[in-house]
Amino acid sequence: MVLNPRSSVTDIVKAALAALAGMTVLGMFIVFLGGHDFFSSYTQYQILFNNVKDLTSGRPVKYAGLSVGKVDSIMVDPGNPGRISVVINVDQDFPLYEGTVATVTQKGLVGDNYILLQLSGEAGPKLGHGDRIPVAVTMSMNEVAAEMGKSIAALVPQLEKALGAFELLFSPENMSNIGKSLKMAPEILAETNATLVSFRNEWKNLSRSGSSAMKSGAKNLTVLTAEVADTLQKVESVLHNLEVQLSSTLKNVDGQVVRAVDSVESLTADLRENIEYDQEELAMILMNINRLSREMSRLARSLRERPWQVLNPPQGAENDN
Repeated sequence: MVLNPRSSVTDIVKAALAALAGMTVLGMFIVFLGGHDFFSSYTQYQILFNNVKDLTSGRPVKYAGLSVGKVDSIMVDPGNPGRISVVINVDQDFPLYEGTVATVTQKGLVGDNYILLQLSGEAGPKLGHGDRIPVAVTMSMNEVAAEMGKSIAALVPQLEKALGAFELLFSPENMSNIGKSLKMAPEILAETNATLVSFRNEWKNLSRSGSSAMKSGAKNLTVLTAEVADTLQKVESVLHNLEVQLSSTLKNVDGQVVRAVDSVESLTADLRENIEYDQEELAMILMNINRLSREMSRLARSLRERPWQVLNPPQGAENDN
């Protein structure tokens, strides 16, 4: 609208209002384009990353591919400067549970980064406002490509060595030797086949011999087992008879011992009675022996002193005697 000097105040006011409305719409468009939304209710969660990979505020937050919120702020963690604190806004109507993990991922190979939420394992209790979501350790496409580049670079020397080995293997000299070996292969195969046939026949013969030997051994073992059983039975019978005889002998010995003990006791009693009975006679015999000894001593003394008197005693003495 172009104002001219003849325009009224009303036209000027209308133009100003139209410009203000346009600026307001443009500002709101810029705000919404930047990812800010003032008319939605969100639940905030905190995530601590070691590297956000060029993540910016306003980038979407997705749960298993579903857009559920946006990144609110990104700053260095005051408690640990080695980590980046990211605050996300998730729709209040979309609850999150313990077991949810977050990763910074990328749309394709060259797309923008965003935060991906996914449930790892079974769902736990519901997360509240301001709770922290753990980070899942994953590798981006760039990191995967870098690791593949490192692996390929490490394989290059080994591939070069393998190529050199192949060149040495297929050298003219080796090819000539291989040709000679291929010419000799039919003869070697024929000899090998003949050897296998001979080995098969010998194995059959050995199997038959082993089978007959096993059968004979089984029969011998059966006979030996029967003989051992018979011998054991005989030994058992002998032991039983021996036990019976020993028992009878022990009973007889026991009776004889009892009778011998009784006889000894009876003999002891008789000896005691006889000894008590003969004590008086022994005392008398001892007295007579003592008297006889005195008489003999006196007679010997008389023979020494007066032998003639003993040999020719006086008549009076004889009469006295």
